[in-house]
Amino acid sequence: MRLSRCKSSAILAIALLASLAPSDASALWINELFFDPPSNRDDKEEYIELRGEPGMSLDNHFLLFIENENNANNTGFAGVIDNVFDLSGKTVGSNGFTLLRQKASPYTNIAPGTSDYVNAGTLPGWGLNPTNNTIGAYNSGLILENSGYTAMLIRNDGDAVTNRPTLGFDLDQGNDGLDVATGKVGWAILDAIGVFSEPDEAVYGRTYAPITFGAAKIGDTFETIDGTVTFTTPNIEPGAAYVGLGFELEYAARWGNSTGQTAADWHLTNVTDNAGSGYAGGVDYRQAGTFNLPGDHPADDGNPNTPAPQPGAGETLESSKGVPYGTKLTNTLGAPNFITGDFTGDGLVNAADYTVWRDVKGQLGNEANHPAADPNHDFVVDDADYALWGQNYGSPSAVEAPAPSISVPEPTTLLIAALAATIVVGRNKR
Repeated sequence: MRLSRCKSSAILAIALLASLAPSDASALWINELFFDPPSNRDDKEEYIELRGEPGMSLDNHFLLFIENENNANNTGFAGVIDNVFDLSGKTVGSNGFTLLRQKASPYTNIAPGTSDYVNAGTLPGWGLNPTNNTIGAYNSGLILENSGYTAMLIRNDGDAVTNRPTLGFDLDQGNDGLDVATGKVGWAILDAIGVFSEPDEAVYGRTYAPITFGAAKIGDTFETIDGTVTFTTPNIEPGAAYVGLGFELEYAARWGNSTGQTAADWHLTNVTDNAGSGYAGGVDYRQAGTFNLPGDHPADDGNPNTPAPQPGAGETLESSKGVPYGTKLTNTLGAPNFITGDFTGDGLVNAADYTVWRDVKGQLGNEANHPAADPNHDFVVDDADYALWGQNYGSPSAVEAPAPSISVPEPTTLLIAALAATIVVGRNKR
């Protein structure tokens, strides 16, 4: 029996928001989505990365991409399932990561222990269905939606046949919010994120996640197919959050090893293959900015005392986390994502990263040999990099400003504090 529209929407919205703090038994996250590579390379270079308990079976788990498009007359297709990735038969790798890649995917730098599934079917991209792809994908097209979507990771605890998600199923009949539909009440939603990649999508689209990131900021005025529109209220689920960023979105990744659902837990950004960013071909795309135009100061001019390109007047980084222009972002497949201050690459910012900084302080570098402890990307490890480590100490965190509760001491102060602690322990033992 189907619940009434309003009641069913409210119940599922509450269930959605409550279920996104998975228990240890169901800890599985959307970790990284590269859904719009530059220069129309969507048919090979998109990828999806999940993170979970090493060795975990993914039977009865599905990753859905849900359409967000609507229009001023409310006759769009918001809520329709555009992509279904059936994860049954797959496992989380021994290192805690699972990777889905398109046919002819060119990525080769994948961490050992990753469960790496590549489409080897007859159609390019993700294929259309399991008769022409080998990764269990059912798609309305060969690529992921670029303009906007809700990515939703679910576990089907109901009947394996009648409850399984199907391509084209409408989860929002009427475009007024998620419905509890007959045969779908057994779903446990493990993780979700909403994306409005372009301003128009934020005006007319709808998402179904606890948090949505959009290209449009509240109060922005811009031209749409209906004329000049001022963006005021995003169409999101009750209790959900919206983060307007002011730039096009092409890449969504968890911040290091984050697990929460706040702006602090995600990095949304635009990427670039502009040579001025340091990009030199291949698939190691870089952090973009509004200043990545031909003629900019090159990222590496052979002089380590010359910083990489920095924003000028009226220019901004196209990053929700202020990641420096030119930073490589798509080179962490099967590993924790980039996080400022993480010099060991373990997805955390802690004392181990300080040790790396201390041991290489003063080191010079370039694009070919970039120091790990150089988060501001200026090719020299110095106090400015230490300051960034301090500002991000304790990250990732579900708190908006994941910084220490007290000011981070200077390096010499850290040493003195450590010595003092040793003396106190010795006295206590005596």
